[in-house]
Amino acid sequence: MFEKIKSLPNQLTALRLLLIPVLWVCAFRGLSLWVGIGLAFAILTDFLDGFFARKLHQISSFGAKFDSLADNLLQPSALVWLWILKQSIFLDHPIIWGIAIAIYFSSLIVGLVKFKRFGNLHLYSSKFAAAITVSFAIHTLIASQYSAVLLYLALISSIISSAETLILQLMFNQVNEHMGSLFLAINRKREERENKVYLTPSQPKVN
Repeated sequence: MFEKIKSLPNQLTALRLLLIPVLWVCAFRGLSLWVGIGLAFAILTDFLDGFFARKLHQISSFGAKFDSLADNLLQPSALVWLWILKQSIFLDHPIIWGIAIAIYFSSLIVGLVKFKRFGNLHLYSSKFAAAITVSFAIHTLIASQYSAVLLYLALISSIISSAETLILQLMFNQVNEHMGSLFLAINRKREERENKVYLTPSQPKVN
């Protein structure tokens, strides 16, 4: 494992993991500004590890799983930091928060039970939701007030992303980080089925 972490993309992922306990300490000490800055830096490492993995041709199964581990530890941690430091955003909108959290953790549980892995499939919807959610979290932690519009946009996009991940995991016996979206996965499966039928030799007729 230590050999695998020697690559630059995995080192950036490891840095993100090491940053999480530091931000927990900052959150418990009420340092909202530093949590916001630290979260922004963590997201920067998330972007850079993917960028350098593609640029240096160091994409690997370990790297994808390592990245998913970091993401799935950072995201729920960020929710708790928001609860510790900015409780009003939860108390003012309890229903939509409950729906978003329930679907998110359902997708994680299904992934762990069915595939022994976190349900982070890097879908297009997940990337959009992550960008909006992180923007909201950083803005809320750094600013004195939060934006209700940005909050609802973040929660609705997160609900859609988590629901898509959950449906994919329930529908398919194998999942990976290259599925893209539910529509693309279904269309790809249909094409594979049609090609299989087309390539299967016809059975001779029996008189």
